[in-house]
Amino acid sequence: MKRMRTGEKAATPMVLIGNAASCPDFVYATGFQAPDDAVFVRAGREFMIVSGLEFGRAQRVGGERGIEALTPETLKLKGARRREMSEWIVRLLKRERVGVVMVPRNFPYAAGKRIEKAGIRVKVAAGPLFPERARKNADELRQIKQSQQAAVIATRGAIEMIARSEIDGAGFLRLGGKLLTSEAVRREIGRVLLEHDAFCREIIVAGGPQSADPHEQGSGPLRAHEPIVLDIFPQNLSHGYWGDITRTVVRGSASPRLRRMYHAVKAAHAAALGRVRAGVRASSVHRSAAEALKRRGFKTGEENGRPVGFIHGTGHGVGLAVHERPSVSVNSDRLQTGNVITIEPGLYYPEVGGIRIEDTVVVTPAGWKYLVPCEKRFEI
Repeated sequence: MKRMRTGEKAATPMVLIGNAASCPDFVYATGFQAPDDAVFVRAGREFMIVSGLEFGRAQRVGGERGIEALTPETLKLKGARRREMSEWIVRLLKRERVGVVMVPRNFPYAAGKRIEKAGIRVKVAAGPLFPERARKNADELRQIKQSQQAAVIATRGAIEMIARSEIDGAGFLRLGGKLLTSEAVRREIGRVLLEHDAFCREIIVAGGPQSADPHEQGSGPLRAHEPIVLDIFPQNLSHGYWGDITRTVVRGSASPRLRRMYHAVKAAHAAALGRVRAGVRASSVHRSAAEALKRRGFKTGEENGRPVGFIHGTGHGVGLAVHERPSVSVNSDRLQTGNVITIEPGLYYPEVGGIRIEDTVVVTPAGWKYLVPCEKRFEI
């Protein structure tokens, strides 16, 4: 399979295989969400190939966008070929007299080889098939805002839950006489999200040393005077767009070092936002955050073979995937009006824990704006 040049995109027919979870481009192209894989083909006209189980819904949803819904049966496939998506694709491409087709970089290898075996040239896209996904329109901004609203409401509820807890003689948090655990806070967050038609599979409620690992979900009892990182990134159950927010709190009194860390991260967050506007390189936004942390004495490196300090990018795009373009890191792409990005600097040291503050904003010509604002509280 040969890699294609960007300029070939418009003229070359396109094939996608996937579902709402595995292929956001499929949802973007079709508006159709299903748990099972389906096929999208653009070959002059646009087509969806789905199982007979999904045909009625695909016909209705696809029809709204001028996409023709097909099944293996309507393609007159028989026997084992009815069960192979590569056979669906080959039959349709042959019917439409397509000699070359473009696929994304994560296209299934076996399917690509089967298409080539049928005499159809397969080109692998060098970049995104739908670069326009990075610039959200008004409807998309409204949908992301719904998901972000759910995330903010759940965040506020989790912070209030922690704030209501009492500190026992051993330094553990208790609520209603019971130990307050990461799992209990996570269940409450999940409950609130579901009330707002949203779901987050990997909610982070990480306390103490666990918070020094950015993607640690957290487990066990929560303690006073230690950082608790709350990272909530829900997907709307109806339209599939995501939100993302992180807050770090301490129940009780933070140590002087934790306070310095928190104020440094907050300053880095502000410095990064101060650089955000259309036309600015994403790398300069990241550099602003990193330099703000370095000026305050927090270096990034290794301790005992483990990365410490500011060990990740400043942010990422949010849309039909929770992590999508543009990347706000060393990436040199320029921000564009309509980009929805996170700004989430953090500091991580195993001996004291981690601090992260994250907001999701939309890029404007003159700067940025919150989709949904949320207050920042540290010691509660």
